[in-house]
Amino acid sequence: MKIKFFSVILLSILFIASCGSSSTRSSAGPSASSTAARPKWTEIPEKIDRGDAVFFIGSSNYSKSEDDAIKQASQDAFNKVSNFFGVSVKSTLVDEQTLINGVDSYKLAINSTLTGKQIEVKNYQIKEKYTEKIGKEFNAFVLVSIPKSELARIQIEVDAFGVWALKSNVSEPAADKMRELFPILDNKKGIKINQQIDFSDKTPAEIFDATKKAFFLKIECNEIKAEENNDEFYSIIEIKIELFDLMTGKTLNRWTSEGKGAAYSREDAVNGGITKALNEIIGQL
Repeated sequence: MKIKFFSVILLSILFIASCGSSSTRSSAGPSASSTAARPKWTEIPEKIDRGDAVFFIGSSNYSKSEDDAIKQASQDAFNKVSNFFGVSVKSTLVDEQTLINGVDSYKLAINSTLTGKQIEVKNYQIKEKYTEKIGKEFNAFVLVSIPKSELARIQIEVDAFGVWALKSNVSEPAADKMRELFPILDNKKGIKINQQIDFSDKTPAEIFDATKKAFFLKIECNEIKAEENNDEFYSIIEIKIELFDLMTGKTLNRWTSEGKGAAYSREDAVNGGITKALNEIIGQL
């Protein structure tokens, strides 16, 4: 075990010393067993943590062209990024690289729980490329660097956790009832509401900075009319809900409904109104 541990440490030291540039190097050799010319970083499996970034090493074998070898190795590196977030992917080309507003963006094999679209790595660098020619075919290694801040952003999007806030003039029964929304949002939208915050006029950006969560569910539940007639109570409840994407600041959905409750106690009338209004919103999810 000690020999293996010191071997990993030695490779890490050699890796750090060899990653100062983003050059492309190549070597021609008669067989795949000729590995002496390979830079040390190609010997490190999967990834390495270095300072404020994580490096992912991708490789490919026996491609028909050098360009295709590098493409396949890049694919392998980003498959390992997907694995980093607990998403196992096959070796097929499931990821996609695009150029958006002049910036490279790599779509991972992970879908956003809300939109269903692939989550993107929007900030990365290909630090090193190495290819070798084996007869008429090519092997390649690619070293991809991703800042830890970008990995943290992606993790927030992958986890899809959210916060909620409630403003109500019947707050006690409303709070208990609103929590019934959370498992439904998780089941239908993949959003996991797991923290309550104070209701305020903070912007989505301010809430994101304070909570580091992906979503915000803003709920207003108010009794807008109450009556008593012949010992029977009537209550009209209005519910307004807004769902925000805290990472973009965009409003994703708005729901509004009213419900009328009638009972022989005021408490039951209020609860009945809340239940009817909430069930109407649940039907729209």
